[in-house]
Amino acid sequence: MDIESARRFLRLCERILVITGAGMSAESGIPTFRGEGQRWQNCDVKDLATPSAFDADPRFIWDWYLHRRSVVAASGPNAGHYALAEWSKDRSEVTVVTQNVDGLHEQAGQRNLVSVHGSLWHNRCTKCGHERIDRSIQYADLPRSPCCDALERPAIVWMGERIAMSDIERSHAAAFDAEAVITIGTSGAVTTVTSLVAIARARCAEIFDINVERSAVEAHCRLFGTAGELVPKLLAA
Repeated sequence: MDIESARRFLRLCERILVITGAGMSAESGIPTFRGEGQRWQNCDVKDLATPSAFDADPRFIWDWYLHRRSVVAASGPNAGHYALAEWSKDRSEVTVVTQNVDGLHEQAGQRNLVSVHGSLWHNRCTKCGHERIDRSIQYADLPRSPCCDALERPAIVWMGERIAMSDIERSHAAAFDAEAVITIGTSGAVTTVTSLVAIARARCAEIFDINVERSAVEAHCRLFGTAGELVPKLLAA
């Protein structure tokens, strides 16, 4: 199926699930988390995104996240983010599930968004779990929560942690009802993606994958290219 056929098919659908990964934000200058050579001060970033790493050295982990905030703050949504937000603006049955924590979907005006891995711009109290928005890109001292005066951590779902049940339920409900699924810029190697695609496929949904290279997503239609190039074309009126 080419992009014209895919666009015609999607025009006939009402209930659509969109799943976005790191490739969605790559054109905005956001490094992909699983990209080769991703390191912070000579440490593999995969070793930093864990509760144990934070417990061992919260200052070091916060410095890494503040660096990530500064990178995102210097960027902005790309054409793919804006096209998706505009397209779904008047479609109440389109759900966007993102693995990204950068907040670029929100900045583009995306509605009905489920951020399954948390937000780079939220702090969480380590005592009671309360979250608050914080857009700081530097701290003289480690942040403490206004609720409990306890150390705060980034409100990110780290490796070994569970996604919030409310986000799981919303995502699964969208996959169960979807007539079509569009995956954008995801490797398809994360359980979050594979489980949602499997649910939708079992319900006979059509799966469309947009990626610069072949992903592990079990798609019926593969469109090769960047999100900024293909999403506006696929979703054009």
